[in-house]
Amino acid sequence: MNGRTLWVKEEILERVSSIVGYFNNTYSPNDQVLFAPVLQGAIPFFSDIAKGVTFDPFIEYIGISSYKGEQQKEFNLYRMIDTKYISGKIVWLFDDIADSGNTLNYLSKLLYQRGAQDVKTCVLIKKQHCKCNIDQFGFEMGDGWLWGYGMDSPNGKGRSLNNIYCKL
Repeated sequence: MNGRTLWVKEEILERVSSIVGYFNNTYSPNDQVLFAPVLQGAIPFFSDIAKGVTFDPFIEYIGISSYKGEQQKEFNLYRMIDTKYISGKIVWLFDDIADSGNTLNYLSKLLYQRGAQDVKTCVLIKKQHCKCNIDQFGFEMGDGWLWGYGMDSPNGKGRSLNNIYCKL
């Protein structure tokens, strides 16, 4: 797939390090924090964050899909966290990209309904037209289909690449 490089591994890891610094300065080992990465795209981003935090949050994964190729479709929630792990906790949702923000808004409402004390969001890339409050993010950009560092191209490949690319 033809594309241009937007961010290289070193730039990505520098932004991730800044986000890790925020978490380490905000939370201590006694805080009731649940990290909830969204499968599948958030895994490389979340993994780098989890390796850097100096406290031990609860970690549970959420599985949801809302894209088929390049088109957004209805939500398919295929893995949700049990209420006993959510109740009374500060929940951080991690995702690779906040495009419209619809998925994060949907998940935030579900987590509040299941008893979360607070729900916050952390994404690697925030699109400028996103309609969701994003508490922490690495990069901001306009339109464009991205792949690499966990995000897949429209043909389903590219997740294992270290850099982030944009479709030409």
